[in-house]
Amino acid sequence: MPSPITTKHLQHIVAIIRDWPRDEPLTWDKICDASEVIIGYKPTRQALSKKTMLTNAYKTKKVELKAKRLALAGVPTPKSMPAAIEQISRLKQENMQLRQELTRMAETAQRFIYNASLRGLTPAYLMRQLPKQNRKE
Repeated sequence: MPSPITTKHLQHIVAIIRDWPRDEPLTWDKICDASEVIIGYKPTRQALSKKTMLTNAYKTKKVELKAKRLALAGVPTPKSMPAAIEQISRLKQENMQLRQELTRMAETAQRFIYNASLRGLTPAYLMRQLPKQNRKE
């Protein structure tokens, strides 16, 4: 008769479920196969699915895998390797330009704050809300 599944075994099996690879489908049969190494025998799907800890980990991982799959489904894929390389290169260039622009904007903001502090204006004063426009006029 097989030995009972202990809490330590359950924790190891939960770790296996949490670390499940994205490209491999998650099924109870595959979890049973993977848990054979931990327990020493291949448990049944029913034996594992009765454990609340494993059921929660399984459902959570299934939702996570589905969310990642749906997120990737909306991303257009290039038709060829040169097109992919060109797209990556373009995105890297755009990312670099945006970082440089952000750096320049941060420098400008620092300059404004410094010059305003010389005139006695505080950062709190500078961050006041804009006045509401009177549209009736």
